[in-house]
Amino acid sequence: MKKLAIGIDLGGTNLKGIVLGSDGERRHLTRIPTQAEKGGQQVLKNLLSLIGVLIEKSGDKDSVIGVGIGTPGFIDSDGTILGGAENLPGWRGTQVFEPIMEQHGLRATGGNDVTVAALAELKFGAGKGVNNLVCFALGTGVGGGIVINGKVYKGTHGMAGEVGHISVETDGLQCSCGQKGCVEMYASATGIVRLARYFAAGEDSPLAQIAKTDPDAVTSKLVYGHVAKNDSLALKVHHKATQMLGKAVGITINTLSPDRVVLGGGVMMAGDVILEAVKKYAARHCWPEIFEQCTIVPAQLSEDAGVLGAASMAFDEFQ
Repeated sequence: MKKLAIGIDLGGTNLKGIVLGSDGERRHLTRIPTQAEKGGQQVLKNLLSLIGVLIEKSGDKDSVIGVGIGTPGFIDSDGTILGGAENLPGWRGTQVFEPIMEQHGLRATGGNDVTVAALAELKFGAGKGVNNLVCFALGTGVGGGIVINGKVYKGTHGMAGEVGHISVETDGLQCSCGQKGCVEMYASATGIVRLARYFAAGEDSPLAQIAKTDPDAVTSKLVYGHVAKNDSLALKVHHKATQMLGKAVGITINTLSPDRVVLGGGVMMAGDVILEAVKKYAARHCWPEIFEQCTIVPAQLSEDAGVLGAASMAFDEFQ
């Protein structure tokens, strides 16, 4: 009998769930509102409700081996949210696994949302065929996930993979984590916008005029639209952002020697211009023989990576 696992991707706006078969078949992709503004207990209530819907849609609860959850922030091995989920007020301190067992009789496991996405890329996307992978997700911040020997590496209390907080510039920009010079401050979507506004004063270009007269109109997409036009400000921002990201990638490759580094997230919609620059800069911050054994590639999965990785984590831990 084919086994099934439920995967949940917990976002600030929507909760998304899927039923994944042990043969890779994907069923019943379902979304419901997170209602994050109503607090952690409401989010938990909605999470439990979504699991119930997916159990019903599966048509065979006895075949469901467990639930995997991808969440912003840190989730401990016992299912307690330890923090780091600023987009989910009141989520910190919530116990997730016990209510799932009590209400649905299913075991649960979980990881950071980018950690589970990294596992999805290994199983179904850009990491197929390798055993060791690191994922950088370039969005509002810079998230990370690590897979070693085909298994997610969660670290102590589920806190591994915070590659966005590798410090890449001594006495650099102040980060909300308390450090200075974190790569997140330069290579995230918000970091790119920050750089554009900062460098605008010294440039005279179409993008600089926008940044000076209407700074709220500047987005990372706008910046990379102007990179394609060889705008001087856009190019300056691009070089700084990719230099910092490349340094973080090189440090990570030196440390873990993965088969592959996967770059994903909304910023990577800009495509090869980022990928090629990161490859160039990463090589400068990595032992050449180690770098030669690693490929740097774009992510292949988009918004379904979270649910697929979460369900895959359940299979890895409970099957």
